[in-house]
Parts: sequence; structure tokens; C-alpha cells
Amino acid sequence: MTALPQGLTTLTRVVRVLTAIGAAVLCTVPPMFWLSPDWVNAKGAAIAGLGSHPLVVDDRALLLGAVGSLPAIALGLFALWHLWELFGEYAQGRVFGAIAHRHLRRFAWGMLASALLAPLQRAWVGVALTLGNPPGQRLLVIELSWNDYVAILGGAVLLAIATVMAEAVRLAEENDGFV
Repeated sequence: MTALPQGLTTLTRVVRVLTAIGAAVLCTVPPMFWLSPDWVNAKGAAIAGLGSHPLVVDDRALLLGAVGSLPAIALGLFALWHLWELFGEYAQGRVFGAIAHRHLRRFAWGMLASALLAPLQRAWVGVALTLGNPPGQRLLVIELSWNDYVAILGGAVLLAIATVMAEAVRLAEENDGFV
């Protein structure tokens, strides 16, 4: 166990509060969105990258969109849970412990998977919102934005840091054995 510098102590509290807010938002905003046809009609095309293409916001589209959002919600909650636990370990001064390392690695995988899933989820939303259109007006749009690219790189960097931290954890445990 290590005494934390004041800045890290404050950061652990801030990150845990932000993590709780993020989980609450993930559990409320997507269901609210898919339960509001007016909101879907106003923002759905932009989310899916459909531009001004005509949409059909019927019960089937709303159900398909809601179902399509479930993997991203689950993955986001998975990542946030591991972030919560990681910063809980940090708050206890167990920065280089095996448990902290495991949570860092799982958070990194969650972030990388979320970044890879985002373009597919947007494509799903586009299909859901154009499936009711007549043949020839249904769209499957797959786009990779700069933000997606940066998120993929960020997830990969976090995974690399977690891998490097494995060696730090091993060395810390080895040093604890000598004391």
C-alpha cells in the first residue's frame, strides 16, 4: 500500500463521481431517446450519418434502434465498472496491485471494444431508421470518423499501458517478497 499524493487522492474522487454520472447517463439517456419518436426523428439521421435522407420512425425502427443500443450500453457499463474499481484501488493506495492491474486491463479492453463498436452501432441505427423506406431508399452507412480513430488509438494505448503495468505489478510483488 502506498500513500497517494494529494492530487491523485482528489483525482480518484473526481473520477469515481464522473464514473457514477456516466453510468446513470448510460442507463437513462438511450432508453429515453428510443422512447421518444420526436427525439429520434430530430437526431437519428445525424447520429447514423444519413444526412437528409428520409427516415421512417415507426415502432419497428424504435425497437430495432433500442435493441441495437444494448451492446454499447452493456460495454460502457462494463468499462465504467472497471474504472470505478480501478480508482477504488488507487484510493486505497494499491496502485501497483494485481487487482488494480486487472481493472485497468479490463477498462482498456472495454474502451477499445467500445471504439470499435461505435461505427457498427451507428450503421445499425441507420438501417433501423431506413428499413421502413421503399426499396432503393434503405441505407447501410458505415463511416469511421476521426473521433472513432482517436478512440481506437486511445483504447490501444490504454491496453499497452496495462500490459506494461503487468511488469510493474510483477516487480512490486517481487519486491514485497524481499521485505
